[in-house]
Amino acid sequence: MRRVCSPSHLKDRIKRTELCKTKAGNIVELLIITNFTSNQDAIADRKCIIVTSRIHPGESSASFIIEGFLEFIVSNEKEAKALRNAYVFKIIPMLNPDGVIVGNYRTNLNGLDLNRQWQTPNMKLSPEIFSVKEIVKKTLECREIHLFVDIHGHSSKKNLFLYGC
Repeated sequence: MRRVCSPSHLKDRIKRTELCKTKAGNIVELLIITNFTSNQDAIADRKCIIVTSRIHPGESSASFIIEGFLEFIVSNEKEAKALRNAYVFKIIPMLNPDGVIVGNYRTNLNGLDLNRQWQTPNMKLSPEIFSVKEIVKKTLECREIHLFVDIHGHSSKKNLFLYGC
């Protein structure tokens, strides 16, 4: 996946920060996207949409989906502008960089499937999931989370499909 940079012409709509570091010391990036030129009260009133991707390293198609989404949401399209005016997006484009780097299919360096760690994540064994849950808790202190999307690939499904609770 190409690294999303924050060139000066996008500073009004995207901020990059570090969610956490992995066991191997790799950075898990958190991108915050909204219309930052709005007044602070308007930004504070916006609901949040959280998007995560690439929890399973072998699901490389998730990187293509998140890349396309990022290109759209920071674009000058009128729909993208409207979304940035209505929401604060918190996006983690690659939840498992260690697994991707070493070529694992489903696990991180601790041999854990991070998608099975949501119930009780451990900061040492699955800092990525622990940190996402912390971001969710902190977000809920100041704004409603309207939607949480976790982007995956699939070994046998074709086209677009959706699983939900």
